[in-house]
Amino acid sequence: MRRLNLYWLLLVLLLAGCSSDGSNVTVQTNGMRFVQERVEVKAGEAVTLHVVNRDGYAHGFDLDEFDIHMPLAADETREIVITPEHPGVYTFYCGAPGHKAAGMTGTLVVTP
Repeated sequence: MRRLNLYWLLLVLLLAGCSSDGSNVTVQTNGMRFVQERVEVKAGEAVTLHVVNRDGYAHGFDLDEFDIHMPLAADETREIVITPEHPGVYTFYCGAPGHKAAGMTGTLVVTP
């Protein structure tokens, strides 16, 4: 039984992880945080952001410099395509009341 629980835990961790292959980036919520707190993309390349709210309550995905303010209902997945033109470091956060203050933030790094 204990071995089965370990396998289940590993499977859940793998499924809950976030991925990035350059042109597709997935960011998931987990309670009051983003699983992937740092996302790296290249300037001038289109990127599809897949934002996944795995929680049973609302969140948001906000990235002010790109004018993104996307509410996420419980268990909702949304996508948006961006093409960052300028290298830099940008903060994304959850715009739901109190979530940013609780530390639900991440960093988008745009490399040359």
